[in-house]
Amino acid sequence: MQLEIIRADDTVTHLTLTGRLDLAGVQNIEIAFLGHTAARGKPVLADLSGVEYMSSLGLRMLLGAFHALKRKGQTLRLFRPQTPVRETLHLAGLDELLAKSDDVNTALPSLG
Repeated sequence: MQLEIIRADDTVTHLTLTGRLDLAGVQNIEIAFLGHTAARGKPVLADLSGVEYMSSLGLRMLLGAFHALKRKGQTLRLFRPQTPVRETLHLAGLDELLAKSDDVNTALPSLG
């Protein structure tokens, strides 16, 4: 699992995840992910186009960041998930985390 920061400034954190959000993947990136999301306290756009699988541990990690950001009045939006990941989010009832657009130029301004 890989985590890449695209943009981290005073207004937004834009990052991309690549690989599998399973036990090993979450163990690889969870501390860094939470540091770049929940700890920063800025709106987050997480590009999931490179995530091929998400387990319940991946859901837990994302929900942890979502709730921490929500307590700070900020948002987490998941962007461009592949079909299996989108289905996992839907089955878990987490459609609200999905960005309304697959266009980064539209999704980023909608975070505020």
